Amino acid sequence: MDKTKLIRTIYVYLFSLVGLVLIIISGVRFIDMGLKAWVFTEADNYTYEYEYARPVIIDKEGVESEVQELTSEEKKAQNDKRISQERQRTAANALAQLIIGLPLYLYHWRMASRRKEEENT
Repeated sequence: MDKTKLIRTIYVYLFSLVGLVLIIISGVRFIDMGLKAWVFTEADNYTYEYEYARPVIIDKEGVESEVQELTSEEKKAQNDKRISQERQRTAANALAQLIIGLPLYLYHWRMASRRKEEENT
């Protein structure tokens, strides 16, 4: 086997592996997202129960007023929105990896299969 054939073979199998890894990672992310959405529904819920100094707003006249604290419904709405945003980011990322990884894998694996058949005949 000459040097160029060896380099081509390594290239084809390496990029097939990269495509396969991208497919696996995106699959894991989709499964993780599904499990968090339907099986482990409390996995995304975070509670922020910290005591901290309350912020104060000072207007132009120098009058201080305290910032209104959110009600429990508003906190829940913010948490639900954050969870939805995080799931959409995860889905977009996983879908992008799948869109890149699947053709990369299929193209290079077919190329490797053809080379193998050509060598055997």
